[in-house]
Amino acid sequence: MGRQASPKDPSQSPPQGERVLVCGEVLFDHFPDGTRVLGGAPFNVAWHLCGFGLPPLLVSAVGDDPEGRRILDQMEGWGMSSRAIQIDPDHPTGRVDVDKRGNGPAYRIPPGQAWDHIDADEALTHVPEEAVALVYHGTLALRHPDSAEACRRLADAAGAPILVDVNLREPWWSPEGVAAALDGATWAKMSLEELWTLSEGDEGTLDEAPAAARELLARHDLKRVVVT
Repeated sequence: MGRQASPKDPSQSPPQGERVLVCGEVLFDHFPDGTRVLGGAPFNVAWHLCGFGLPPLLVSAVGDDPEGRRILDQMEGWGMSSRAIQIDPDHPTGRVDVDKRGNGPAYRIPPGQAWDHIDADEALTHVPEEAVALVYHGTLALRHPDSAEACRRLADAAGAPILVDVNLREPWWSPEGVAAALDGATWAKMSLEELWTLSEGDEGTLDEAPAAARELLARHDLKRVVVT
């Protein structure tokens, strides 16, 4: 992710109740030509919230390595708080190997990365300092029990509405795990392909997507489903 113009008053704390708590992966996308792009869906959400003048609290972990230090430096340069970013001496900073196959990208996400091992107890020390209006996490961060527990306990402690970002990355998801995340959520966001994957019927036409989204909304008692 390239450096952008400075956000609006990034050092200013938002009014009470307007802090968004973001939990999950921060990593580098590695492309075949050697390019590395800073990302991860939760990091991207936090980055853009900061750009809109709503500095979030990002809870994640990086390795004690050059890539981890680069992430912390870029967060500082963008005015993002890194106080809830844990430094893991035992696991490397996250990476995803991206390749092109067919009509879209293919992702290889190695196991055992720092963001898989967010420590819930350490993460919870930050919640009392915040008035949380919204908790955001994706489904990829739930692939390891450590970070899954951290996301769950943070959401419980915050007591705020939850937005779950569905990212179905093989083999790092299960129908049961995603269903449990959606059951505890207020809103969910997913792609059209992911909607069909989670629907109980066959893949349909674009005109049939609203009905499938309404069925998913009712099944998990969600207030809104956003399909991209």
